[in-house]
Amino acid sequence: MKRTLIILVLALSACSHSYEVFSDKYRVSFSCNISQSPFNKIQSIGYFLSVYPQVNKGSYVVKEPDGRKQEYPCTEVQNRTFMFGLAGFIMGAPYFGDGEVYAYDLGCPLCDRASARLSVSTEGVASCSKCGGSYDLNNNGICINNESRPLYRYRTTLNGSFLMIRN
Repeated sequence: MKRTLIILVLALSACSHSYEVFSDKYRVSFSCNISQSPFNKIQSIGYFLSVYPQVNKGSYVVKEPDGRKQEYPCTEVQNRTFMFGLAGFIMGAPYFGDGEVYAYDLGCPLCDRASARLSVSTEGVASCSKCGGSYDLNNNGICINNESRPLYRYRTTLNGSFLMIRN
């Protein structure tokens, strides 16, 4: 009986795919004013922006799902305090969310490399060109075409019109 119980416990725990809701694997610290363009667009349910650093340029890029990009210079303080996780992050309010703005890492969790940056479609799907993984941004960043873990998610706080993404 005792042996059967041990085998049952091991079998059930081996099949578990539980993940923490919020990740602290990669450091992220960013803030923006969501009353200003293009950040104001994330208040539309199902619209997601990608934000990532420009290496050695002291700036960051905001990319819209239609491919439009805008580069923003960082102040000296922002250069010291902004951290972009593995590859940057995706921010937006999902259709199936709780009305809050969600932030996910822009790096593919299966490839787990900064060079495996996801592309975001207007339908709210983030795709990796390296491994072919696709993730539903409107449904907690779950993988929709293979057995990968969900996207790394970061905490967001809205203080007036300022959105903070931190872990």
